[in-house]
Amino acid sequence: MVSTIGPNSAPGASALGVDPRFQRLGPTSTEHRQDATPQTDSVEISAASLAAARESVRGGLDQVNQALALGREAQAFLVNIQALARDGAAQADLDAALKDFAQRVESAVQRGARLVTGEDVAIHAEPGAAPVTAPGVDLRLKQPPRASDVLQVGADAKIEDASLPQAAQKSLEALQTAMGRLLDAARALEAHQGFIGAAESAVAANVRRDLDTEGARLLALQVRQGLEAVGARAIANAEPQAVLALFRS
Repeated sequence: MVSTIGPNSAPGASALGVDPRFQRLGPTSTEHRQDATPQTDSVEISAASLAAARESVRGGLDQVNQALALGREAQAFLVNIQALARDGAAQADLDAALKDFAQRVESAVQRGARLVTGEDVAIHAEPGAAPVTAPGVDLRLKQPPRASDVLQVGADAKIEDASLPQAAQKSLEALQTAMGRLLDAARALEAHQGFIGAAESAVAANVRRDLDTEGARLLALQVRQGLEAVGARAIANAEPQAVLALFRS
């Protein structure tokens, strides 16, 4: 199963604690006691952490899309196996189909595909949250196939084997289930991409707001320093050049 993460607070928001105050009156003195603010776990979302999550999700989606593409090729391969067995094709035709598909899987693995070897891939989709797991689906041909393998067609399958059509059909059914899990993972990762994009926009907006605030403070400081440089003269009597100099940057 693919874990999904639904943030229930705005990005960048800190945890809020309750600060109850109690007052106890004694006969001779008044004592005030303030309870400590309860501490809760919080995660600071920064632009760097969001960028790392975005890269992890991108890599995870690449892995899922590679596995889905090869899964569709596996479906076509299995349908072809059924046709060859039904039509009484030659062993050479079956060998060619087996070799071609095995090469496609090997090429995908060499390009960095990991899910197609049966390896689960953990994706850090959100800062401070548990990883999302994309489930592996082993599409390699085995000889002989194990009972747990998705593909029940052996790497050295024989065209005269009466069980070959049933093995291909069983493989198609298992492959459909595995691809359904991959599609669920893809949808979950796409949802995380949307969250990361919204969070990055919020962080960027906060940065712009902070920059605007600091810019206003700096301008006010520059104007105040310029007024002090004019001295005791009234602004109305100051030379125009002196007034204009206050606003030059």
